[in-house]
Amino acid sequence: MPKCRNCGARLSKFDKDVCPVCGTKNPLEGVTSETVEITSQLNIDSEEFETYKPCTKANAFALFASIGFTGAGLFYLNYFHLAIIWAFINIGVLIGGIGSLLAFLTNVGILWGYLIMVIASYVINIIIGIIVYLKPNMKDGRGEFLH
Repeated sequence: MPKCRNCGARLSKFDKDVCPVCGTKNPLEGVTSETVEITSQLNIDSEEFETYKPCTKANAFALFASIGFTGAGLFYLNYFHLAIIWAFINIGVLIGGIGSLLAFLTNVGILWGYLIMVIASYVINIIIGIIVYLKPNMKDGRGEFLH
């Protein structure tokens, strides 16, 4: 909407002779009111969109369920910082730290202590994968919806 050159009030197309707020004659003199086409269509056959492949929920679930403890599902969804933290928590804290505590502070044995934590890590990652798969309107790190 055009504005008065004197007071800056918004004017309609009927107020082109006199500003209703300040009374300036010809308030739109020297002011252009051009329209811009904002509904143009994108050409998806252009080179810009040639290599674009949207993330899918099925691929994200598969990565969480198979090798989720490495952060691969979050790397796939372009959440790089979160993926590094996720991998550190899964490998370092769950499997390494709590697995060591189970192995040495209880009588379950070294192999069983680590195995219990690996299984717990897989279960947690599968649950996260199911949440990603079932959540409607899930977006990746670029703000694109998962398909």
